[in-house]
Amino acid sequence: MTGWVSLGILSILSFGALLAAGRLKGGLWQIAAAAILLGMTGYALQGRPSLPSSPAKSLGGSEDAAIQLVEMRADMDQSFGGAKRWLVTADSFAKQGDYKLSASYIQAGLKQNPDDPDLWSALGLQLMLASQGQMSPPAQLAFDKAREIRPNYPAPYYFAGLSRLFGGDLDSAILLWEKALTLATPKAKWKPRLESQLKAAKALQVQALDASQVKKPNN
Repeated sequence: MTGWVSLGILSILSFGALLAAGRLKGGLWQIAAAAILLGMTGYALQGRPSLPSSPAKSLGGSEDAAIQLVEMRADMDQSFGGAKRWLVTADSFAKQGDYKLSASYIQAGLKQNPDDPDLWSALGLQLMLASQGQMSPPAQLAFDKAREIRPNYPAPYYFAGLSRLFGGDLDSAILLWEKALTLATPKAKWKPRLESQLKAAKALQVQALDASQVKKPNN
């Protein structure tokens, strides 16, 4: 837990230093928040303090981050049937950086398992990766389908939040991640990782709000 605390403190201090220096104006604080949190992705998704931080990149632009996101999604999978064999192969393609091939393979699996939310969620993630982290209409449709089949499925909310974060909308990301957490089972492997991301995001949100109030001109 010490590593998580240290990481959170460093993230908050980094963001605070930028605010104090007056380098963030208007909506730029959201971009900075995204950069700091995305630099934490390797740690937050894997729980390994030894991983170095990195600047914000698109999902498709960072092989390591993409691998971690695929593994995060796999932890959220809730099916144990025939769809698993499709996901194992598709994930291997994704980890090699071939997101389009992975998406095509998942689509083949959906022809045999059209009502499997894990396959739909995996398709949404691969389409996001192929679109440099953007929530493209096809990716949104895939996540919507997963949520339609299984309303209490957390993955669509988590990855929608991540996409908002990449877009600089920290507030929306927090709301979506909070929703994902409400759908976690008590022993979900991914729950502590998202809790840590969410705590850091909220700390940055408060820091930004405080800074904006301080900088308001006196009437």
